[in-house]
Amino acid sequence: MRINGLHAAGKTRCQVTQMWTDGAHDMPPEHVEKWRRQAEGHGVVMSEELEPMLDAVDGVMVLSVNGYRHMEHAAPALRRGLPTYIDKPLTCGLDQARELLALSREHGARCYSASSLRFAAEVEEASRDSTLGELVAVEAFGPGTLSKVMPGLFYYGVHTIEMVDALWGPGVARVRCESTADRDLLQLAYHDGRHASLRMERAGAYDFGATLQGRGGVRSFKIDFDGVYDRLVEGMAGFFEGKDPPASLERIVENIAVMEAGNQSAEEGGRWVTLPGLV
Repeated sequence: MRINGLHAAGKTRCQVTQMWTDGAHDMPPEHVEKWRRQAEGHGVVMSEELEPMLDAVDGVMVLSVNGYRHMEHAAPALRRGLPTYIDKPLTCGLDQARELLALSREHGARCYSASSLRFAAEVEEASRDSTLGELVAVEAFGPGTLSKVMPGLFYYGVHTIEMVDALWGPGVARVRCESTADRDLLQLAYHDGRHASLRMERAGAYDFGATLQGRGGVRSFKIDFDGVYDRLVEGMAGFFEGKDPPASLERIVENIAVMEAGNQSAEEGGRWVTLPGLV
């Protein structure tokens, strides 16, 4: 419970006080029980019903693993105008992502989602490296682990995709994905001529990294996870205290569109798929 640790250290006003579950989990029961005991050990109280819990809190974290269920879990909080953090992926479909965006706007409920890769020191440093000049291409890599619960890119591709988005922002026009038993090879073509190549390996080492090519130079890095999750949680705490989210919801919706189009491309033999309008 990193947020409560920050609270105890006087670094945030935020404190996790209540939790709720509908009892449907996509993970081993022993893991669920272990995390429940850990939360209760930090003073978090289990709420029997969702609505009373929402009455008692100032913000909500939707932490269910299954992205298909994020819409149903987040919508009640958004309709109340509560600031809401949603674990990655935001959803497992563009239609639901658009609906979350619409609810956020309609009810004035601040909302975002993020992979921890956005907060890697190497990503932040590369984004600020002025010696590269204007970036023209990115080659990124990460694990390509698959899940029976969330198809294709939604389960683990989300990390590498969000890392690339954090490096140089939105604007993807079309995508192409070749998928084999061992890897996903994803190409992103942007409206302004930029290009990104993402390689997600299923048999390789558990590593993330990228090479950035600019008009003035080239920079490569591999992610060191030391401190990454602390920075992710610090970003959450800042968001709940009223600061801008680390990533806009509109950008995260575009990432969902990239994943959905990438999965479609892979299913159709690797053809280029144009992203639809997002809003």
